[in-house]
Amino acid sequence: MKYSLYQTPPGRVTLLASIQWLIVTLSSSIAVPIVIGEAYGLTEAATAVFIQQTLFYIGVASFIQVWIGHRYPMMEAPAGLWWSIFIILSQIGVSMGLAPQEIGQSFQLGMVISGVIFLVLGLTKSISSLQRLFTPAVTGTYMVLLAVSLAANFISGMLGVGINNSTTVVPGIALASIAIITIVLVCLRIKALASYAVLIGMLAGWALYAALGWTQPVREATALITMPQLFFWGPFHWNLGIVVTCVLTSLILLTNLITSVAVIGIATDKKAESKEFDRGGIFTGVSHFVSGFSGVVGMIPLTLAAAVVQTTKIASRLPFMIAMILMMLIGIFPSISNLLATLPTPVAYAAMFVAYSQILGFGLRDLKRLDFDERNIIVVGSSLLLGIGLMFLSPGAWVEMYPMFSFLFSNGLLVGVIVSLLLEHVIYRKPREEKRDESAR
Repeated sequence: MKYSLYQTPPGRVTLLASIQWLIVTLSSSIAVPIVIGEAYGLTEAATAVFIQQTLFYIGVASFIQVWIGHRYPMMEAPAGLWWSIFIILSQIGVSMGLAPQEIGQSFQLGMVISGVIFLVLGLTKSISSLQRLFTPAVTGTYMVLLAVSLAANFISGMLGVGINNSTTVVPGIALASIAIITIVLVCLRIKALASYAVLIGMLAGWALYAALGWTQPVREATALITMPQLFFWGPFHWNLGIVVTCVLTSLILLTNLITSVAVIGIATDKKAESKEFDRGGIFTGVSHFVSGFSGVVGMIPLTLAAAVVQTTKIASRLPFMIAMILMMLIGIFPSISNLLATLPTPVAYAAMFVAYSQILGFGLRDLKRLDFDERNIIVVGSSLLLGIGLMFLSPGAWVEMYPMFSFLFSNGLLVGVIVSLLLEHVIYRKPREEKRDESAR
């Protein structure tokens, strides 16, 4: 590690690392409000406001976590599980006659209730106790399923499928993505540039797209400063199916929280202890309160941060804190948000591909700790096969079922983790002595 968690890098390194954290955070979250806006039929102006809201509150939640929460450089961002459920809800809700705004209002309430759950678990120090449930079989399964669930988005994004409504591979975008990945890989091989490989890849790709005329024009800002607002979707609205789904999802996201904190602890060479897990849970609850009252998608610590630290060898908190302050500033200046929104999605996907591939590596590393006897093969194999299999089904395949179950079974990641927990701790429960031996490896 070049710069440890509490070291202060030289000014030049701090500046470049801050820019890199800023761009990585932006690129991992900027697409979410755009996709949500499209799915819910928001106007261009409303979508722009939603983007600003999201960026501002990501900065707030992430800064609080690194300052007084788990204290690791790890961005809070819209959880893939939350925003995929947000989109699925829009599809199911419309078929049930619910207005998009009504779905958003119920989702806000669900986020606040989820915040209460995280807060209570953190304050009662239950998260560190629940950590025992997340054995290498469970965390390894979760990380592999997470990587697989992201793979389709990454590959299609890098090949241009879905960009500008394209349903086929765009050769120019595919070649540009190969070039960007090559730049990142080459930079990783050069010691002086390795820490900024993702940043260099994104800037080079952005410049290439601009030179080829593939970037979108910058939307003109209507005001110099726009302060974030509360209740983007309107006042809270009670819908049992949506609220119960949010509660169930928040419990599953404990896997994400515990795994992310554990992995970033390993990546930064400061292993997470009980206090990091509990403080992380408390302030994940705070970030869900923020999400609920502001109307943005629920935020959770991103495992991607560990991949960035592992790639750049910079674990220092200072550049990350500066980047999150910049995120907050971007969230109140529409002109900056509009400029950054022109970052082409294929560029972001290609530049982060190598870093994201490490998420799969983290999962395989956890699974490597297992003795693959008949029991573990059944636990891991069944969970992965079922989770991945469900990912190939269209969400519309479940539309005839009760909304809460439609929601659950249409998400392979969610189902895979639930099955893994049941097999590991209920159906094929191990004696305590064996669990201790396995955790020690």
